[in-house]
Amino acid sequence: MVERVPTFVEGFDRALGGGIPEGSVVLVCGTPGTMKTSLVFSVLYHNVQEKGRKALFVTFEQGYEDLKASMEELGMGDLDGMELYILDLGRIRREHREQDNQKDWLEALQEYITKRVHDHDFDLLAIDALSGLYSLSEMENPRRDLFHFFAFLRDLGPTCFLISEIPFHSRRLVAYEEDFLSDGVFLLQHAEVGDSDVQLRIRCVKLRRAKHAQNYFALVWGPKRFMVTSIIARTGDRRRRRAEPASW
Repeated sequence: MVERVPTFVEGFDRALGGGIPEGSVVLVCGTPGTMKTSLVFSVLYHNVQEKGRKALFVTFEQGYEDLKASMEELGMGDLDGMELYILDLGRIRREHREQDNQKDWLEALQEYITKRVHDHDFDLLAIDALSGLYSLSEMENPRRDLFHFFAFLRDLGPTCFLISEIPFHSRRLVAYEEDFLSDGVFLLQHAEVGDSDVQLRIRCVKLRRAKHAQNYFALVWGPKRFMVTSIIARTGDRRRRRAEPASW
């Protein structure tokens, strides 16, 4: 039986058939402002807090203190006493500024991650974001290089989350073929509801080794964690403004 990693998003794990199969590489895609970083960090945070797992969150552009403060505002505090480590590659880049333009960060990232996973035996790994990695990597053949990168992540062992930014008005989820290489794809997007409201929604586009729901759910932040609710059936019906919990 495949072990599952829960997302701790209330209602969403049922929609995923019990959670994410352990060892999967999952893309979390969405346009700016769709809470991709917060969602992934929440998955790591609650797995560490409630399951005793160890997690590594790699950030390319958002600094350690800024990320920590943002997560604390959402109720995810006490990070200093948890087995959840933040690797701030932006700080490392600044410390090696003279080498920044010459360094192959795709190769360097693999070296950094391999050492830390072997030293700390991490169960979960997140990389935020792929666009930051691509901007610093000289990939002569992106499809080939990414194929080997995804293979590296699978061989490494932890369940991995790769955050991918979708430009506004783009019809593509990813820059290359990451959606085919990954084991799972979560899509986050804003949807217009009525004349003036916007609702954040999430959909599991694919998840290997799992029988999952295909539909969209409304994604909302509760007092301490995310939850999904059913989509409002009639956008113009003001009497149904309060979405009901998902029945999955």
